[in-house]
Amino acid sequence: MRTRQKVAAILTGLVLTAGMVVGSTSPALAGSDAGPASVANEPPNWVPSDIGVMACGWEPGENGSGGATVSKSVFLKSGPHSGCDYTSDYPIPVGARLGGWCFTTNDSGNRWYYVSVGGTSPWGWIYSGNVKNVSTFDTPCR
Repeated sequence: MRTRQKVAAILTGLVLTAGMVVGSTSPALAGSDAGPASVANEPPNWVPSDIGVMACGWEPGENGSGGATVSKSVFLKSGPHSGCDYTSDYPIPVGARLGGWCFTTNDSGNRWYYVSVGGTSPWGWIYSGNVKNVSTFDTPCR
């Protein structure tokens, strides 16, 4: 039994020593001043700079049938993403009926609708979780 323990201890020591040698010769780690390891576990405190290019400012040309009723007073957005700007200076009130143009699913897997208020401006995007009584939104945005 003692022989097995000694062999296991020797192998563990070799593995740890090899790991230290490999780690110390890595150019990414050598001389690195990355700070404490816990920093990597914290969420970022910034918004990606390319969000506007990817999602915001999209005004699709499709005008399909459909509609929805606002269930939570929110501002319409300039794109199908929570980080996009508002398209108007006032929120759409609860109970307002929206005319639906088209729908999309963003990169986070959330469904958004491109809508207008009573067929006029403001036009913009609303997250599907903020509406109810959704009817015939069957035209995908392109």
